Amino acid sequence: MPALRHLLSLKHKTGQMIVSGFEGTRLNSRTERLIADQGIGGLILFERNFENPSQLKKLIEDLQSLTVQNSPPLFISVDQEGGRVARLKEPFTQFPPMCCLGQANSDDLAYRFGLAMGKEMKAVGINMDYAPVLDVHSNPENPVIGKRAISSDPDVVARLGCKIIQGFKDSGTFAVGKHFPGHGDTSQDSHLTLPRVERAKESLEQIELIPFSKAFQEGLDVIMTAHVVYPAWDKEYAATFSQIILSDLLRKKMGFEGLVMSDDLEMQAVTQTPEEIPALAINAGVDLFLICHDLSKTTQLQDALISRIETGEISHETVDRSFNRIIKTKQKLTGLTEDEMNLEQILEENQKLAEEMRSYLNE
Repeated sequence: MPALRHLLSLKHKTGQMIVSGFEGTRLNSRTERLIADQGIGGLILFERNFENPSQLKKLIEDLQSLTVQNSPPLFISVDQEGGRVARLKEPFTQFPPMCCLGQANSDDLAYRFGLAMGKEMKAVGINMDYAPVLDVHSNPENPVIGKRAISSDPDVVARLGCKIIQGFKDSGTFAVGKHFPGHGDTSQDSHLTLPRVERAKESLEQIELIPFSKAFQEGLDVIMTAHVVYPAWDKEYAATFSQIILSDLLRKKMGFEGLVMSDDLEMQAVTQTPEEIPALAINAGVDLFLICHDLSKTTQLQDALISRIETGEISHETVDRSFNRIIKTKQKLTGLTEDEMNLEQILEENQKLAEEMRSYLNE
């Protein structure tokens, strides 16, 4: 697909750089415009989009059918970790939180979890899951991570996190490691305010970065940034907008070559406007912008992105680098065969796995 970038308008090229939420359980004219006219390249699902698995599968098929000619498939994503972060309710498997994997400390169980979750998602057409959490549970007072983390031991998080990622890979579903460079030591929730982690660089490198470093060696394709300030690296900007963290640390020092995706840009930790976000984020090193709820903000951000490219505030070269990474990643979706097992069979097997995982859970 090397010539694709020459075939797409600037609107469709920038659209590939956005993952947006949308309304409804059926295709509607607003969502059609989002894909066909704006060229949005990814969508995120929530409970508002789900009635039952067959409805969801049909919706995703309809969404994928709208991509413009010569365009790659959509990223169809969901935040499905297990525990309290599960956007798709029953009959999808309600896995326990990932901390039970750390308590079991079993490579095999972690791998089977990643494979099972990935198969379940893929059976209805979801090709990207915002999991695993690679944050180290280093602060017991953390209001947002807690049991979502695998362990308080960075080596355990690294080892089991890699097994989960391998399971997702083998299912044909993209895992998204989060929240780089680590959200485990915050005492505030970035959904509500902008947290700071006041730790020394050496400590951050020896704890927070270990799981991500190992995951990159495992071939993790996508990471999600943290809306958190780490003064040891950058006193001014949260990781999402920090060139020091995303370009110097992540790309150059750690050698990550995959996609860098922002956490939801509607969270209260983000004080910048949709007009200010594109240049800050892209020039820092973000490839994919995530906007979960407000479609008007999706449009505002895309318009601002195009405007900043046209004025030269964002270079065409920078956009092309991100666009090419996105296309390269999406090419891995082509040729994946549908799992021969039906969803009912997958759910039955996964329910047994969830019960096995729950047996390790220390309440």
